[in-house]
Amino acid sequence: MEDGKVIIKKRIIKEHDEPESVKNSIPTEIPEDVNMLVTGMLHKGNKSFVRVSFLRGKDWAEGIVPEAKIEKSEGFTEEEISRLETYLLEQKGMILEQAKGVNPLRNMFGM
Repeated sequence: MEDGKVIIKKRIIKEHDEPESVKNSIPTEIPEDVNMLVTGMLHKGNKSFVRVSFLRGKDWAEGIVPEAKIEKSEGFTEEEISRLETYLLEQKGMILEQAKGVNPLRNMFGM
């Protein structure tokens, strides 16, 4: 994060180890086969936001925080998109904090 590069986050959930009540609830973590990319803080007019991408093989979804909405996706089911949006909402604070540490100029110049 200090080197200004985009943050990649991977969470691991082992479904077979979880109790049945946890399997049926909406997760607060992303599945193990999904990578998450977070940009730095972006500004458009008076609005500040962060773009978040979820990648799984050829499947992808792009969302925005603090709105916690998936704007575009391909390959994810509606249920998975709903879970990703719930994750964005629940982890909004953490995502915004991580985005503040991303420096796009340092990343561009390889510093």
